[in-house]
Amino acid sequence: MKPETRRPIAVEGQHLVTDVEPEWQALGRYGTVNLITMLAQAAGWAALLTVIDAERLPWGVRALAVLVFCLMMQGVFTLLHEFCHKNAHRDPRLNYLIGWVTSTLFGTAPTFLRVQHWGHHRRNRAEAERAEFIHEGETGWWKTLQYYAAILGGIWLGCFLVPPLTPLLPYRAASRLARHERFNSFAAAFRDFSPRDWRLLRIEGLGSLLVWTALIALGPWRLSTLAIAYGAFAFSWSSLQWIYHMHTPVHVIEGAYNLRAPLPVRALFLNFNYNLTHHRNPWMPWQELYARSNPEETQPIWYRYLLIFRPPTPFPEDLAVLEKRYF
Repeated sequence: MKPETRRPIAVEGQHLVTDVEPEWQALGRYGTVNLITMLAQAAGWAALLTVIDAERLPWGVRALAVLVFCLMMQGVFTLLHEFCHKNAHRDPRLNYLIGWVTSTLFGTAPTFLRVQHWGHHRRNRAEAERAEFIHEGETGWWKTLQYYAAILGGIWLGCFLVPPLTPLLPYRAASRLARHERFNSFAAAFRDFSPRDWRLLRIEGLGSLLVWTALIALGPWRLSTLAIAYGAFAFSWSSLQWIYHMHTPVHVIEGAYNLRAPLPVRALFLNFNYNLTHHRNPWMPWQELYARSNPEETQPIWYRYLLIFRPPTPFPEDLAVLEKRYF
């Protein structure tokens, strides 16, 4: 007899998240603030790279600049995330401008993350997004290798490398890239691209390639400086991606945590650490996440960050172990 195979665990609350993101009301009401924030981040990006590049400065100062760069770039991602929800500015053209500038600083294309992100809301805590667990049908050593490759920088690296390659890839390639979608959320996202999205991504990918080629060849900073700064950011951003969701209930909305962080960290993150509140209210601008979050529904960010480096384990038989704990 063949061994009995378990059916995939149904994710609770899936009826609460639509296939296409709704047209939320009152989006982009902090548009002016977001434009100013974008300009401040761009200035900070250039200033910090200049400090990191300055060999005359003590190594401690330059190392501190790398740390601040990583924290600030998480905030750049937060503003890019606002674009993904059409919430960066009321004017669609300025919303796209904010998305393009922040995605360029980040090192990707705006359409790439926009399409991926609503898919994350729909797939949250499905098998593709439970990276911390080994499911039936997965090989333990391969899952562990993929997991550490992802959190040690691979998630950012994928976002950086894929868009410049898309001008060479026809739309039908998206289906091939999605063939491992059951256990891989990055792959699953390619199933969500429409032909129009793919055409726009190819244009943006070419633009990204030209911008980064010019920055490396003609920019004021050495290639080694960019490698150090973005290598550190690749690690920090990738290792932060799953801390809000790992070991949470199998629920598409409630499978997330709000995480407490020191004020300077929260300020540079632009409140992105209040991720549960965001999943409950995807329309809510980053400026309101902290004030509208329940302070009793949190864990410290340092605790969750340490957990991320544990290797994947078999998916538990008893789902009660995934109930959230607040402290």
